[in-house]
Amino acid sequence: MKDILQHINQFEATSLGEMNAIKLLNRQDTKYIFHQRQLPDILDDLCASYKMLEIDGVRLSAYQNIYFDTKDFTCYNMHQRGMLNRTKVRIRTYVESDLSFIEIKTKTNKSRTIKKRISLNKGENFHSGRIKTFVDANSPFLADDLTQEIHIDFERLTLAHKDLKDRCTLDLNLRATWNGQTHYFDKLVIAELKQDRFKHSSPFNLTLKKHKVYAESFSKYCFSFLELNDQLKRNNFKPKLQHLYKTLL
Repeated sequence: MKDILQHINQFEATSLGEMNAIKLLNRQDTKYIFHQRQLPDILDDLCASYKMLEIDGVRLSAYQNIYFDTKDFTCYNMHQRGMLNRTKVRIRTYVESDLSFIEIKTKTNKSRTIKKRISLNKGENFHSGRIKTFVDANSPFLADDLTQEIHIDFERLTLAHKDLKDRCTLDLNLRATWNGQTHYFDKLVIAELKQDRFKHSSPFNLTLKKHKVYAESFSKYCFSFLELNDQLKRNNFKPKLQHLYKTLL
């Protein structure tokens, strides 16, 4: 990690205020996965075009997430079947700032990602009245029906294009816990390019392509369950799972 920190620190810093200029709550997401050994060279190539988010001197930020699903795993199964207009419901906590949000993330049939969220106040939980009202009104599920919980934590680098054209993230040290079991995705980097609409000419996309990393779908939620629950259907995920294992060799 020390080697990676040296490459992280070469970026010009950007603030949360600047980052908010490109929130992109209605956007097109493009994902990539690659081995952590490629990260230093990729960071070196990105620093000319991107700034890196820094909050109180911290650039590699910790995220804690609790995802919710029905008892029969409706959210997972919709994704496994490739259905669009699918929704995920989660609590996301930004560890350094001690802020938490209830988020409802929808992938539409036009491949757009739409996110709605409200802050989670101290003393509130998923079944607090205000939170239940928000979930019931903005998702296809009733909060009371979302009984499965999986904890997914990672650390994130957030980049903003110097001309505010796009933003992107690089997630490391992914860890998933469910039903008393934990799986570590060692050496995996999950990258995501967030744009109003996908542009092949994005420096982020071109840099990854230079390093033979190409866009593909990847769900932290689904792949965590693939590792922790062998009772779930997985046929449609098998090629992606094989590619993941090959990437981590």
